[in-house]
Amino acid sequence: MSGLLQPLGPNLWVADGGAVSFFGFDYPTRMTVVRLDDGGLWLWSPTEIGTELQAEVRALGPVRHLVSPNKLHHLFLGAWRASFPDAKLWGTQSTIARFPALNFSGALTDDPPSDWAGQIDQFHFNNSPLLDEVLFFHRQSRTAMIADLSQPFSQEFLERHWPGWLRWIARRAKMVEGWGYPPIELRFSFRRRAAARAKVLALIAEDPASVVVAHGEIVPCGGAAFLRRAFSWLL
Repeated sequence: MSGLLQPLGPNLWVADGGAVSFFGFDYPTRMTVVRLDDGGLWLWSPTEIGTELQAEVRALGPVRHLVSPNKLHHLFLGAWRASFPDAKLWGTQSTIARFPALNFSGALTDDPPSDWAGQIDQFHFNNSPLLDEVLFFHRQSRTAMIADLSQPFSQEFLERHWPGWLRWIARRAKMVEGWGYPPIELRFSFRRRAAARAKVLALIAEDPASVVVAHGEIVPCGGAAFLRRAFSWLL
């Protein structure tokens, strides 16, 4: 399939966005589009909207949900909402508190809204005071989606975008392809680890085939094994 949206599994597509700056360093971006049973589209972590991407999304069906997995994934929500004013906007409570003007439809927790319950499962990690995040699992395609709690950067990306001293930190912190650890500050600030561990194990028990991350390389197969490595710091 040509175009920006690429199929990864049944009724699930991914699109890479451009790099965004965070504290002066580039991060890759990626979004996921899921077609729900009612034909409506569920967009996870929407990237920068453009004419071509918007046309490809519209061709798949009506956009019904715009989903922000954590408070850092907000940059393009307003633009998508302007283009799809009938879509519901969802985020964690911390995201809603930070951006009240966006008029969210509801807060994301461990329990999926009725709009997609039984199709997409949720795992809310509010263990770090720095960042809480909801991980998702699309049952039909057996795909897990992670925003910032796993960052498997490729060596190619790091060499093109990050200075040598930061590449050294990324390798030592295992924020690289094959491992996919989150940033050091998130790991060190994690509390109530037993509860978080149970949620990771519940996600692994779903036996994901693939893992989509917002920042780093997609894991197209062996998703459960990857998650065991990516969260070995917690397990």
